Amino acid sequence: MEFYGALVVSLISFIVVLIFAAIVRYAIDSSKTSKKLDVLIKEVHYLKTEIKKQQHNKQQDGSKHTIDEKV
Repeated sequence: MEFYGALVVSLISFIVVLIFAAIVRYAIDSSKTSKKLDVLIKEVHYLKTEIKKQQHNKQQDGSKHTIDEKV
């Protein structure tokens, strides 16, 4: 009899944990934070590509000056 009682209590506890997890998951999904994070990640990626382009352009400009000085 005690085994069945413990089984029922553990089953109810498991269901409560699942309900709590579902509530937290819904709160996260319904918030705009994840959407803002996606926009922020895209912006950071864009900035990284711009920085790489500028560094590449500076390297090309630097090599032109070096060639001009040698000539």
